[in-house]
Amino acid sequence: MKKFVALLLLVIAVGSARAQCTNYTITVGGGLFDNEIDWELLNGFGVTVASGIAPQTVAVCLPADCYTMYMYDLFGDGWDGASWVMKVQPANTIVASGTLNNGSFGTAQVNLQGGCGGGNCSNYTLNVTSGSFPTEISWNLVNGVLIVSTGFAPSSIQLCLDTGCYVMQLFDSWGDGWNGATWTLVNSLGTTVNSGTLATGSIGQGIIDLSPTTACAPATAVTASDCPDAVNICTNYSWAIDPNGIGAINEIPVLGSIGNPLLDWGDGQLSAWGTDNYGCLQNNELNSTWMIVNISGGGSLEFTFGGLGQQAGFYDWIMYTYDATACADVVANTLAPVRCNWNGASWGGTGLASALPPGGNATNFEPPLNVVTGEQYLICFSNWSSVTTTVPLEFGGTATVSCDPVVLPVELLSFEAIDAGDAVLLEWFTASEESTAWFEVHRSNDGATWQPIGSVAAAGTSQQTIEYAHLDMQPLNGLSYYRLHMIDTDGSGTYSEVVGMQRVSGNISAHPNPTDGTVTLGSTARLRVIDAQGRTMPYEVVRIGTHDQTIRLGTTGLFTVLPYAAAEGAATWIVVR
Repeated sequence: MKKFVALLLLVIAVGSARAQCTNYTITVGGGLFDNEIDWELLNGFGVTVASGIAPQTVAVCLPADCYTMYMYDLFGDGWDGASWVMKVQPANTIVASGTLNNGSFGTAQVNLQGGCGGGNCSNYTLNVTSGSFPTEISWNLVNGVLIVSTGFAPSSIQLCLDTGCYVMQLFDSWGDGWNGATWTLVNSLGTTVNSGTLATGSIGQGIIDLSPTTACAPATAVTASDCPDAVNICTNYSWAIDPNGIGAINEIPVLGSIGNPLLDWGDGQLSAWGTDNYGCLQNNELNSTWMIVNISGGGSLEFTFGGLGQQAGFYDWIMYTYDATACADVVANTLAPVRCNWNGASWGGTGLASALPPGGNATNFEPPLNVVTGEQYLICFSNWSSVTTTVPLEFGGTATVSCDPVVLPVELLSFEAIDAGDAVLLEWFTASEESTAWFEVHRSNDGATWQPIGSVAAAGTSQQTIEYAHLDMQPLNGLSYYRLHMIDTDGSGTYSEVVGMQRVSGNISAHPNPTDGTVTLGSTARLRVIDAQGRTMPYEVVRIGTHDQTIRLGTTGLFTVLPYAAAEGAATWIVVR
């Protein structure tokens, strides 16, 4: 049953000099559960200039600036058909609009009179005319799986768009095309970048190429590729696949090995990253495409192969850290994957995701990967179904991907978490620093949600090795994760790698952890070392002390250490790099 709620009109004047601002109305609502919705609009200084609940219309007078619309949903399932629409008055023309597709929180850029121009994006104006029947018209501007803007007709929306490939999705509710209406994207110089219309039918699209490279060029079928021929990925990317074989070399190691673990659903053996999906490449390398993902900004890396309903077969993949020796290490079976997936479904996309994308299947997605600025990752994509189609690759999360040269403000030599009895000592060394302001120490109990627990002033600019430390005086029991947020004097920042610490009364202590292979364990009992696939691993005893022993492992990976006799202590884990 529809909910009939009286329209609420609020008037908010921002600033006393009204001549320096422009009048707008913001209308929010129109969904199935408007009572779950609230929102706020923040200016470029982070100050809230308007807010409210749905259904509602707010009148505001705003100067030119780059604003952010914060969208909230109490139930956590998105806005259920509701939207927000901002119109300039008295012309009543749409200048910005959007919605919260899913989840409990989202943001959208609101670019008023070119206020969002900057080094990372350029100003454009998207104009949609009325035609004969404007009430039938709606549209989305999409970058990968991200809806950049959405609206109706007529619209004149200012956007600040980064380079890349965009799709203008066109809809007509009557199904007879746009009846004379058109869309036009104009740059800041007034030059038309692209334009189009929906000539007939109820759905169509237009491609907008804002890439300085060939990101939007028609996809061509790839030949069988090998690791040394891996393609550098600098942004969202699309390419065509066909049954192309394995290239000159079958690089993927035998199933069940270090480089290609056997992960069967329901076998009780979790992957090193904690999932119970199938993996890795159970048919080894098949119709392969190799690619290198370049991290330009640290954070949580997410991506999707075949999103927006464009998966046409089983898209299996495996992912490794990348450096100059990575290809040789894969062939030698000495490099363990950081993520992999052998698809459980041939639809809905596959990749890394914190929340299951719309239409996705949980068996096809692995958890996000925490990455650091300047890192590179190697992916082997396997076209198991031998289909001929186009595969879109879209990135998400808080990390950024680019092939632009990376200049690190901090050259971090090491970062360790050390068991200090009732506390945890966080210790790190820098080889050089450039305009570094301070370090924030973050802690997490799940590797996804982080809280700052302290800060340490940085040296600023240095070419000498400097030691830093912070003591966590109230550490968590169980497994904790730590990372550094290294903040520059201009406010920018990067994240360190993540280190872990296991603290449970009675557990075996391990130091250092992560380790290069040699670790001291707080137990003199006979030990078992088990890898992520449940296999018992050999180790060398280097030293046995009064209360501890030092052992050495000869391979990298995530390992569980436990005594043969359960009464002699609980298990712990170590990471060998």
